[in-house]
Amino acid sequence: MGTGQTLLTIGAIMLLGTVILTVNRNLNTNNLVLINSNIGLEEVSLATSVIQEAEGKAFDQHTINNPLNSSQLDSLTPTGSLGQENGNPNDLDDFDDYNGLNNQGRLDSIPLSTGEYYVRTRVYYVNANDPTDTSSVPTWNKRIDVTVWNGNANGTVNGDVVKMHSVFSYWHF
Repeated sequence: MGTGQTLLTIGAIMLLGTVILTVNRNLNTNNLVLINSNIGLEEVSLATSVIQEAEGKAFDQHTINNPLNSSQLDSLTPTGSLGQENGNPNDLDDFDDYNGLNNQGRLDSIPLSTGEYYVRTRVYYVNANDPTDTSSVPTWNKRIDVTVWNGNANGTVNGDVVKMHSVFSYWHF
């Protein structure tokens, strides 16, 4: 085998090695994007589930058994008392019981993800004309903010943090 053939063979092997490394790098990048997309979908799904569950409850502790009329606004839970009445996280019977929930739990539907999903919620009264404006007094509108992220116990966040909110209004007069 001549010098030209040897150089041509070495060049072909180098080119093949470069192609193999590039393909492997692209496959790893695609896998990371796919895993992060799945984590994001799980976070959105979990946040949506919390919001839907909260909206399926009574508007307020005082509206569970008897409806209130428009003159009974002062019968609603005061702003400083929003949250669980008895401190039992399994006893969520009205919308504002979701205030201050800090849940964590492993979701095993993503085979390659690491860490746990953390959920934080906040419920507060908002003004009817501007649902972004917090009210210091009870109104017929409550807003829930749900924040979900995937991470580890040391505070590392894997992927993005999902923040969702919804306004729940009382219409039974």
